[in-house]
Amino acid sequence: MRSLYVFFSLFLVVVLQACQSKVDAEAVKGHITGYWEIEKAQLPDGTEKDYTMNSTIDYFEWKEDQTGIRFKVVPQFNGEFLTNDMPEAFVMLEKDGAIWLQYKTDFATWEERVVSVSDETMVMENENKIIYYYKRAQPIQIKE
Repeated sequence: MRSLYVFFSLFLVVVLQACQSKVDAEAVKGHITGYWEIEKAQLPDGTEKDYTMNSTIDYFEWKEDQTGIRFKVVPQFNGEFLTNDMPEAFVMLEKDGAIWLQYKTDFATWEERVVSVSDETMVMENENKIIYYYKRAQPIQIKE
């Protein structure tokens, strides 16, 4: 009976590990370029902060030389975006079985782990274990 319990326990561990989604570099390269708006942030203690309205959004651009850039941009009422002209350059790294974006500016360096990315959603975790949930940003549209 004990061996049956051990077998099912090991089987469950293997199944759970196989079901965990793993982000690969090609998925990041294929989906990250564009405008992203933070929907919510989850702190390490589990509390969440909702972002119902954002004055800035993030623009990510993946380049062919295996690097990228992120800008903070401000959406305008005409559907365009103003940039702050302060680029945050990044390189993509694979380490510990995960994809990380390593940023470098004149003022700081930091890393964020890509938890998941798709056409419409992206989840990132920073070095302080804060998880950011993004959605694809849409231009402001004023209806008459």
